[in-house]
Amino acid sequence: MNRELKVGLIAILSIAVLVIGINYLKGLNVLSKHKHFHAKYENIGGLQIGSSVSLNGYKVGMVSDINLMSNKNLLVTLSIDKDFDMPKNTVCKIVNKDLMGAKSIDLILGDATTLANEGDTLISKVEGSLQDEVNAQILPLKLKAEELIGSIDSVMTIITAVLNKDTRQNLRNSLASLDQTFEIMTETMTKIDSIVIENDDRLTNIITNLESITKNLQEGNEDIKTVLVNFASISTSLNSVDIVESINNINDITTKINSGKGSLGRFLEDDELYSNLEKSTKELAELIEDIKNNPSRYVNFSLIGGGKPYVPKDK
Repeated sequence: MNRELKVGLIAILSIAVLVIGINYLKGLNVLSKHKHFHAKYENIGGLQIGSSVSLNGYKVGMVSDINLMSNKNLLVTLSIDKDFDMPKNTVCKIVNKDLMGAKSIDLILGDATTLANEGDTLISKVEGSLQDEVNAQILPLKLKAEELIGSIDSVMTIITAVLNKDTRQNLRNSLASLDQTFEIMTETMTKIDSIVIENDDRLTNIITNLESITKNLQEGNEDIKTVLVNFASISTSLNSVDIVESINNINDITTKINSGKGSLGRFLEDDELYSNLEKSTKELAELIEDIKNNPSRYVNFSLIGGGKPYVPKDK
């Protein structure tokens, strides 16, 4: 073997080792078989060739190529281990690998029963950048802060307009009145405390009596229920009486009396009958009185002759 041939072989071998080394440093193993899949993105956010492709944190491949398409989209080629199978609707999601902004692809397995074939284009998705996530979290706080600042400005404007010279003087007067009111309340509370202290025994007796009354009411609860039941029974009985008919009967009797019908009506309406009755009653009373005072006039036993007859007194 001549010298030129040896040099050529060494050069070729060196180039091969260099290529293999470069690819190895990129994470590509040219000696192992991979299946290639594609995913289309509008923006890959710094994804590079050699970026890892993982499933639940386990590396199953890497990005082997990135090409710019005619519609300005980016076609990313994934080299996946030949022994790894995934459903046809698997999602390739570009995620933030670390705080420095490095990117990688996470595979989110779908639920399809059909497996993806080599060369298929998978579903693509991009996770928001760290800045986007921070902005999304801060945006509501920013809006709230802006609303709060606007409210504070409005309040300060109102306070400035209200607290003019006259208003400040009125406020001072109101505060002075409040001080006087508090002093009066303090004095009143002091007097009340004194009254309570002086009448402590009486208040204690009152509370004791109230407790006793409450206890008696509780003990006599059944009696109270019985009384209420009796009242209810009386009320029911009264409701069953035809009060209107009774009142009408009384009115009829009163009308008859006023018209002079019946004995009572004639007595009340006949003045002569009333005068005769009054006269007879008076004479009867005088007779009884005279019998009491002079019984001998009416009971006189004599063998010779009777007693003197009764002569009524002149009226």
